[in-house]
Parts: sequence; structure tokens; C-alpha cells
Amino acid sequence: MTIHQSASEVRTIKGARRIAVWAIIVSLVITAGIGIFSLVTGSLDDTRSKIMLTTLAIAAFSVLSLCHLAAFGRDIKVVGWLGIGTSALALGSSIVLIWWNWQDMMFQPSDLYMSITKTFAVSALIAVSFAHSNLMLLLANAPVAWVRTALLVTLVLIAVIPALVIPSIITDGTFPPASFQEAYWRFFGVVLILDALGTIALPVTTLIMRTQHDHQAPVSTKGFDVSLGATDAKWVAAQAKATNTSPESVIAAAVTAARKG
Repeated sequence: MTIHQSASEVRTIKGARRIAVWAIIVSLVITAGIGIFSLVTGSLDDTRSKIMLTTLAIAAFSVLSLCHLAAFGRDIKVVGWLGIGTSALALGSSIVLIWWNWQDMMFQPSDLYMSITKTFAVSALIAVSFAHSNLMLLLANAPVAWVRTALLVTLVLIAVIPALVIPSIITDGTFPPASFQEAYWRFFGVVLILDALGTIALPVTTLIMRTQHDHQAPVSTKGFDVSLGATDAKWVAAQAKATNTSPESVIAAAVTAARKG
């Protein structure tokens, strides 16, 4: 469902999308430039490596932001904001990890480093899940009820995936217990497959249905032809039959009423 937006809000969303697109382009250009320079000179020092990883992280954040911005202008805007927040947290923690002084850790990672690593893993997983959900929610106005129901099931599956993985990340792999691990990860695999099925099948099905629904049914009038959608053409025919007039008269009456209104 689309909600009413002010002109300033529309401009803000368009501006944010433009910034995200430019961030992707600039980040990839910088990464490509460093990569080409390193190949030509045969040198890739620690600083260049970190710059490349940083720009790739910014590009990834920008791609996720574009997915989250798809929710803006709709009544699910809060999901977009949550996605941008978790994506920003993932970006910040990834940059800290990239520029972390590895020599200070020696052979044993510090508790702080492990905490930041877990923060990155959890926030990145949630951000990707929100991006996935925001793109799927574009199908919320699908014309068929069963498609909307299947969409709801797919959204639940999207939420289940991080819910199953995050406990294992937080507990350093000690959850689930060894006696339950096989069944746990088998269930995770089933959820992953069903999620992929919904992600691929629903957009294709919706596109096919909309194409069929928008199939043009021509209605001939005096002097020119008017092409109507199948539903509108049926309505015109029904009105013509009910009023014992021609389809041309029904259309002419509708045009006259609209002009006067």
C-alpha cells in the first residue's frame, strides 16, 4: 500500500538513492583502481589492502541501503529504517575490523575484537534479511490473495534464518548442543530452500499474473479505437447490456461525466 508523501519527502528519498548509487560507483572505481595499480606494479601493501576492503564495505552498505529505501514511500517505512540502522552498524564494525591492528593481538584474539566480530556478523545478517524483506514487500499489493499469503510465509522464513544462525554466532558455535545439531541444521537447510523458492517464484508469478491482467481488450468506438484492460472491458460490456445501449455510448457517458466532474 502506498502512503501519501510530501514533495520534500519525495526529494529526500530520491536524493538518498542518488547518494547510494554514487557511493557504489565511486567505491568500485577506487577498488578497481587500486587493484589495477597493484597488478601493474606487483605490490599490494597493507594500507592499500585495507583501503580496498573499506571501499568494498561502503559499496556493500550502499547496495543494502538501496534495498532498504525501496520501503520508503510505503506504509512499511519502519522496516526500511531498521534495515538502514543495522546496515550502518555492520559497516561501522567492518571498518573497525579492517583497520584493526592485528599485531597487537599476537596469537590470541582479544575479547573486544571477538565482540566486534560478533557484532559485525549479527548486524550484517540482520541487515541482509531486512534488505531481502524490503524487496519482497514490493509484492504486498499482488492482485491475487494466495500470492499475498505465500509472501507472508516467505517473510516469516526470512526472519527464521537469522533467528537460527545468530544463537550459534553468539555462543561461538556451542549452540545447538551436539545431540541436537544434525536435526537443527537440517531444519535450517529446509528453511533456506523454501526461502529461496519463495524469493524466486513469487516475483515471477506476480509478473506473469500482472501481464495477463493488463492484457488489452480493444473496444471499438466511432472514429477511433479505445484499448481497455480486460476488467474494464467487461465492465463496459456489462453496463451496455444493463442499459440496453452500445459500448460506445457507455464510454461516451463516462467521458462526459468525468469532464463535467
